[in-house]
Amino acid sequence: MLEAVTNFIVLFTYTNPCDCLTQVWLVYLIKIPAFMYIVASSLSHFAIMIERVLATVYVKIYEKKGKMFGVISTIIVWLLSLIFGLYIFITSQMDTDTFSHPVVYITLTNNYNFQTIIYLNFFLLILVICVAIADYYLIRRNQKIKLNFFKSTTNYSLNKSYQAKQNILLMKIIFPLDFSYSFIYTIFIILTNFMRYKREEYGQLVYVRTHEGLTLVNIKNFKINQHKTITPYNF
Repeated sequence: MLEAVTNFIVLFTYTNPCDCLTQVWLVYLIKIPAFMYIVASSLSHFAIMIERVLATVYVKIYEKKGKMFGVISTIIVWLLSLIFGLYIFITSQMDTDTFSHPVVYITLTNNYNFQTIIYLNFFLLILVICVAIADYYLIRRNQKIKLNFFKSTTNYSLNKSYQAKQNILLMKIIFPLDFSYSFIYTIFIILTNFMRYKREEYGQLVYVRTHEGLTLVNIKNFKINQHKTITPYNF
């Protein structure tokens, strides 16, 4: 808080332009969580989809190991996100020309990691699209399972019937959210990568402003989806 107040005062009292530069540690504090979010948000949607697949295809295993899967998937998502955050930190440390002194722009993208970030974004784009497709498939699959229970009385299973109804209910809630997330994320990836390729043409300032604005929209979209996904369980 004190640092923020000090920086605000400096904007009106500085005599040397270098006083307005951002300390590298503050750039890490702001940007590394944002990079981790990009990975965590997509992987969390993927983990939810896998959990629903288990609940649909392997009902008995899910009944016994469902909670364990939730714990393990959460740990994996956090671990991969932390690894990516560490990768961003290490690659920025390698760029001594940029990050050995206070910086003008709050960004950690550099020559050592920009290709990896681009490839990762396209990979996550494919991942979230596959998640949306899988969600739709799960809805259809559970509807068929439920229909088969009504047709057959000899193979009726109360557990499977209950699980199928629950899966249909949850997937009808989750699918629109995953679809909207995939749609917004697709736009986010296309525009951010376009700005990366046009970075030299448009300039660093335009690139940073545009990228930060797109990131905020993407984060807001994820927060809305997360809230709507959690809300039904509260009732």
